Amino acid sequence: MKKFLLNTSLFFIPFIAIFTLNKLLHNQLEGDLVRIGYIYSNPSPKSLVNSQYKIPKQYTLLSEVDLKTKRKFDIITIGDSFSEQRNFSYYNYLAKKGVSVLHINRFQFLDENPMQTLIQLLNSKVFDYITADYIILQSVERTFNERIQKIDFDRSFELDSLNNLIDNYIHKSNDYDIKFFSNATLKLPITNIQYLFQSKPYYSKTYKYKSTSNNLFTNSPNDLLFFETDIKNLYIKNDSISTLNSIKTIEKIDTLVKQRKMKLIMLISPDKYDLYYKFIDKNSNANSPLFFKFYNQAKKEYINIDSYKILNEKINSIKDIYFYDDSHWSPIGAQIIADEIYGIISK
Repeated sequence: MKKFLLNTSLFFIPFIAIFTLNKLLHNQLEGDLVRIGYIYSNPSPKSLVNSQYKIPKQYTLLSEVDLKTKRKFDIITIGDSFSEQRNFSYYNYLAKKGVSVLHINRFQFLDENPMQTLIQLLNSKVFDYITADYIILQSVERTFNERIQKIDFDRSFELDSLNNLIDNYIHKSNDYDIKFFSNATLKLPITNIQYLFQSKPYYSKTYKYKSTSNNLFTNSPNDLLFFETDIKNLYIKNDSISTLNSIKTIEKIDTLVKQRKMKLIMLISPDKYDLYYKFIDKNSNANSPLFFKFYNQAKKEYINIDSYKILNEKINSIKDIYFYDDSHWSPIGAQIIADEIYGIISK
């Protein structure tokens, strides 16, 4: 029995030690790039940046309204994770300025593609009851062209089904807690050792590059973190033909919006890689992002927010435009975008 206990302890003690180390050094509740990258060191955590800003919720969610009661808003917003930052979102900063905002929050039944979701809503009776002066359609850059290729203009929603889903909607929080009996227990230390020798270890979904500036984020980290898909999707992001076709598709959506007596504002959220590419040390070894070069040069019939130019102009003088440890813009970046949108609709 003693021999069995000894052998068992020799097996479990190293795992317990590693698990304890992981819990002490890795905070999976901070930015997504640290979590999916299995990264220990986080000199500029997301929560530290957010703690500097206090803004109450001043917008309305689709899940909070009766779709059979007529309501009018100044702006309706719909998008992906860049539009799910709640009180720190660009639309909450707009609401703070006195703009009435309805945000179409993401449900399990809604398509992950905000363009497809908007088309289905425009084809339904939703906008017979809810309307606005403007609809802001937001999409992250890395999947913009990819999403457009999967668009179906014939799909719709049934209003009664939509109302039932809204009535029964319950927000669920993600559980990112590290479990003892999980592969993350070993992936964490292995990955952090590999980061000493390579920019993206095998198990990680986060690239880490040396930075030419330590003035980009709070606490002055000397490296940059990027989501792997920012780089993996360069082939379609840099495809000028795909980008031009995407613009034509957005113009078709714009036509549908105009038929509803509203105006479309397109907001493409730049990939963090594109925005911070110029700060990568020895970036000649990294592929150049070209999406906004093609997109911004093309003529458009809809209102477009030149997000890349706006944020790029601020990045040298203002810290934390995006989070260090996350792939999204921070409250600072969201506020800059809100100011630009407000300037457009105020005219």
